[in-house]
Amino acid sequence: MRYSAVLAGFLLAATNAQAADILLTHVTVYDGTGTPGKAAEVRIHGDRIVAVAAHLAPSAGETIRDGHGLALAPGFIDMHSHGNRGLLKDLDAATVSRQGVTTIFVGQDGESDYPLAGYFRSLEATPAAINVASMIGHATLREQVMGKDLYRASTPAELAKMKTLLASELRAGAFGLSTGLEYEQGHFATTEEVVELSKVAATTGGFYISHVRDEADQTFESFDEVLEIGRDARIPVEITHIKLGATSIWHQAAKRMPAYFAAARRDHINLKADVYPYTYWHSTIRVLIADRDYFNPAKVAAALKANGGPGAIRISRYAPDPALAGKTLEQFAAVWHVSPADAFMRAIRETSAEVDGGDNLEEVIVTSMSEDDVSWFIAQPQIMFCSDGELHGAHPRGAGAFPRVLGRYVRERKTLPLTAAIHKMTGLPAQQLGLRDRGRIALGYVADLVLFDPATVSDRSTIEQPEAPPVGIPAVMVSGEWVIDEGKVTGRRPGRVLRHSRPAG
Repeated sequence: MRYSAVLAGFLLAATNAQAADILLTHVTVYDGTGTPGKAAEVRIHGDRIVAVAAHLAPSAGETIRDGHGLALAPGFIDMHSHGNRGLLKDLDAATVSRQGVTTIFVGQDGESDYPLAGYFRSLEATPAAINVASMIGHATLREQVMGKDLYRASTPAELAKMKTLLASELRAGAFGLSTGLEYEQGHFATTEEVVELSKVAATTGGFYISHVRDEADQTFESFDEVLEIGRDARIPVEITHIKLGATSIWHQAAKRMPAYFAAARRDHINLKADVYPYTYWHSTIRVLIADRDYFNPAKVAAALKANGGPGAIRISRYAPDPALAGKTLEQFAAVWHVSPADAFMRAIRETSAEVDGGDNLEEVIVTSMSEDDVSWFIAQPQIMFCSDGELHGAHPRGAGAFPRVLGRYVRERKTLPLTAAIHKMTGLPAQQLGLRDRGRIALGYVADLVLFDPATVSDRSTIEQPEAPPVGIPAVMVSGEWVIDEGKVTGRRPGRVLRHSRPAG
């Protein structure tokens, strides 16, 4: 009833000519539901949409913005972001907002800000230009309870402590539990440990999102584990930045993935995924060896081959010798006069301090996915979009993921229709997060909006220039305020912390 009363209030505001602040005219509205765009005008009062109609008479004192026929969509929701890293020092978050992203979903890969309540208070004291929602990280819980002794399963007593911490973080507003089971901090956890923690998240109406245990040769077994967790914990599950990241399993998405979604439906598991639109990933070189047997030459050679060969593995950061950054592993081997496998093992030894120190001394960008698999994931109705990007990261996804979908995969390749792409950037992730007043252009919804040109929108970020801004997105609005206007940062910071609310009943 309270929500109905709020909507009634917005209806009243819409009829009050003096209440309107901004009138957007001559726009093609894609409302986030997947329905075709339509010519319309949109009135905004404060931070809310108060009217959407084919024609709205201007009101005295309101600002009129002519959209010149451009597309107007709800602000994009990035379902896997690392934009929280450094956000408090870069509140404009330009690489994010210039993409049309108005909300970032952080706390991914098992790592989250801790305690979450403290981080949220900091963001509310010094707001950013974008909205922030968060998961609670499984590895974060393990580190709080187990310290650095993470190369093992937890004990029953440790698991009990993690459950207590998780419950507290969920009360602070986390949307559920994230894991990074391919990384050291989470890799040695048992499936049963994750199930028991996921059961706690399920009690608040949360969901489980996973960077799965292996994204290479054992990918499909890792997907099996996600379904097992969803089934046993009775919790919605999401495979994050879904990929088939080894040559041995290329070209299998269309053949094998439908069975996973069918199995989920059969077992009443709410299965979703998110994807970024690139054939190359960015992480630590350590994930190339799933079982952490780093100094087994045969395993190392096989892993390098599975990931496209040493020429496909670009080391974007190398703290022991920064001059080598940007070279491939093949080039490292040539400089060191060793085999690529030996170069890998040397790099592991020289950066071993990062495991205990917490800071990456090395990072890699690896081209190990096939275009047809990426395209299949992009087209699927159950799969949302993400950047997996940082504010100032080495991978171009941090500045280009969303315009790349709209330009390359919608306009150029016609992998999916524009209406579907927008829905998968807006309404679908809002539904996944339970955001009842975001993700649509409709009466009473928060005015998180993006104005873009479907005919020209495109990413320009590259490995060489990862922060190059996109084109074709002239304006972005958060909570009724322009954070990007004429393609430029305005300095306005109306972003909000979005906390998960337990569903009624």
